[in-house]
Amino acid sequence: MLLLKSLLCFTGFDNRRRFIFIHISSYFLFIITSAIFSINNALAFLCLCIFTCLCTFSTKRRLNDANLNKSWLYAPGLSLFIAGLIIIFTGYSTSYWLLLFPLMISALLTTYKSLGRKHYILGYYGNVDLSAFIKPTQPKHESRIEPTFNQTDALSDERSILSKRIDSSSINSDQTATTATNSDLGEAIRLKLFSHKNALLTVSAVILIIVMAMISTSVISTSDDNKNNIILDTNNKALESQSVLLRTHLVTLPDDFSLFVSSFNGITIKWQGDATSEKYLWQQLSAQGDKSCKEIDFNNGEKIRTLSVKQENNSDYLASFSPLDTQLIIKNIAYRGSFSLCGYSFSLKGSQSVLGKHDYYATFIN
Repeated sequence: MLLLKSLLCFTGFDNRRRFIFIHISSYFLFIITSAIFSINNALAFLCLCIFTCLCTFSTKRRLNDANLNKSWLYAPGLSLFIAGLIIIFTGYSTSYWLLLFPLMISALLTTYKSLGRKHYILGYYGNVDLSAFIKPTQPKHESRIEPTFNQTDALSDERSILSKRIDSSSINSDQTATTATNSDLGEAIRLKLFSHKNALLTVSAVILIIVMAMISTSVISTSDDNKNNIILDTNNKALESQSVLLRTHLVTLPDDFSLFVSSFNGITIKWQGDATSEKYLWQQLSAQGDKSCKEIDFNNGEKIRTLSVKQENNSDYLASFSPLDTQLIIKNIAYRGSFSLCGYSFSLKGSQSVLGKHDYYATFIN
């Protein structure tokens, strides 16, 4: 709970590591959540608002820590919010490259040094007490002091040794601070890239890199989609051609309808009907279409579901059935008086004689 309060603190201080960790984590988590909630824009937008707030609070603490101008306050958060809106509501994968803009601003703010001496806990210094996260250190064993007869000399020796240690430690700390100041890599990079000469060039290079990355990703994804569409079209045409070529055992019954067997040994009934604009009149997989086409109804009350009913050549109706129902359909056509399908009625008078003379169908009715 205290850690969450420190994330929402507006008056504290964040050092470089904590600041960049919060921002990179926010960008990464937004990418994940936006992908997960891609079908629900409301949830994705809520996650975007949360991460934007976290970045804005952290930016305020970083500005406090480096004593920077408050005009930077909304730069990372606002750029993240705008990029996130484009990602959520366009749905284009190339839009994720726009997150490089807030990332660049965050990286720039990371280059500024912390001013003043602060006791950071988990990279934070402020009103929220995070001391509970500090592991207690074991006390060092004090060195044994040997007894001496001349106590005054002993005390003077100890004081001189202590003063030497203090002087040496202060000298070392000053030297370390001076070295850190002179060799600060972040400061050097910022001054080099954003000097008066190079500022415009650096910004232009960043924009160019992002635009080129977006264009390259778009071209690659479009190429992949085209390849997939070509493959799907080829496969569909191959399947359609196979289904046409593998229609076997065609037989015409007296009431102007035909039977043939598909490559999967399923029966297909074919007849001429009224031309419609729909290719598929009924599909069992989606349960959509003309309800009168969902089953064949024989005059004895027996009903058998169709897999699909489609239209070819503007007037040819083809009703396909499961291979599991092949024997049942052939026997009913042979021994029943009539059936209805898609609003059309057919007489089965003389069908037994026709099927009995065919080598394939005769095996099902004899």
